[in-house]
Amino acid sequence: MIFPVEDFSADAPKPTPLFAASASASEANIWTSVNGWSVARVFTSVEQEYVSAKSTAVITDLGALSRYAVRGADAAEFLARLVTAPASRLEPGESARGLILDGDGQVIDLAEVSRLSTDLFLLTMPTPHARRLQLAARGFEVEAQNISDDVAAIGVFGREATAVLRAAGLKTPDDSTAASAVVRGVETAARPIQFGALPGVEVVFPKDEALTIWERLVRRSGVQPIGLDALEILRIESGAPRAGVDFSSAEHAPIGAARRPIEIGLPHLAPLDRGWFNGRRGLRRDGDQQKRRLVSLAIDADHAAPGALVYADGKPVGALTSCAWSPAIKRVVAFAEVTPPSKEREIEITVAGTAAGGGAVPARHFETAENVLAMAYLSAKTPAKKAMG
Repeated sequence: MIFPVEDFSADAPKPTPLFAASASASEANIWTSVNGWSVARVFTSVEQEYVSAKSTAVITDLGALSRYAVRGADAAEFLARLVTAPASRLEPGESARGLILDGDGQVIDLAEVSRLSTDLFLLTMPTPHARRLQLAARGFEVEAQNISDDVAAIGVFGREATAVLRAAGLKTPDDSTAASAVVRGVETAARPIQFGALPGVEVVFPKDEALTIWERLVRRSGVQPIGLDALEILRIESGAPRAGVDFSSAEHAPIGAARRPIEIGLPHLAPLDRGWFNGRRGLRRDGDQQKRRLVSLAIDADHAAPGALVYADGKPVGALTSCAWSPAIKRVVAFAEVTPPSKEREIEITVAGTAAGGGAVPARHFETAENVLAMAYLSAKTPAKKAMG
């Protein structure tokens, strides 16, 4: 699950249930605000946290995300219409990613659905959508309760995430199914999740026990925390777009600026063979048309900034939306929103403050985890379209 854009104008961010633990672990003491909650940007150093995530495992406070308990006889049908995730097909313990779309098939937000029992689901989103859920629930026997203030959540990411949980005595989920356990009298629910390309587990538990679970994880396994700045590098490397940064929610986007799933690189999260969901008719009507396209680039530079112009064949075709230096790739990695090309073209980025004196520097497309999924989905869909034609 990806954090939304930071709300830099927040005057007094609220402390998450894990704020005290995060604050005591933070040597840098650099913070930001997400959804009105305090979130650590850095604990020790961005590169050190990044390397730990890639080589072992890290933990992070996921309390700034929005969570709803959705229950009732029509809970599965309600979520299957609200979100593109296959909620009605999930077995208890299973989770799936999806999108929330408007009636025209334009992206409002990302979403994850976990089925906890026959008629109880957990809906997790980057930003709160209480009003939308209230309106969508009309006519359904369902209740959607915002539990964001009632629970704490820790994300454990990296190839040794399972070992970290086991060392702390927490029951680990398998690749697709959640697991529940009682640890020192605290009821916990662990579900498999991804942060970009990193495998991980989210552990959710009552907020009053937040410090108990955090301390147990840290003391038993020695796992280190990771802040938002290092997570940002991992996110861009994986090709996972961030709401409010790489695309505007269709609820707030200026006229013509809303984007469909294919335009932000996530067509695989809204497949048309998944049954009816809100926005499906708009996707069928507009097909694969793209006004703009979000692409992943590796830039031959030491520094870049959002807003830097993207050139193809000497003409401006777009701009960077987010970027960061990648210690692994040894280049700046970035998202750029560009005009879809009729054919593949050479890309250049104008970046200020580079060794080249602020001139144009070369960039190239690079393959990401999301791009692989998107291409596999589009390749599988093409023969079916030809057969229908």
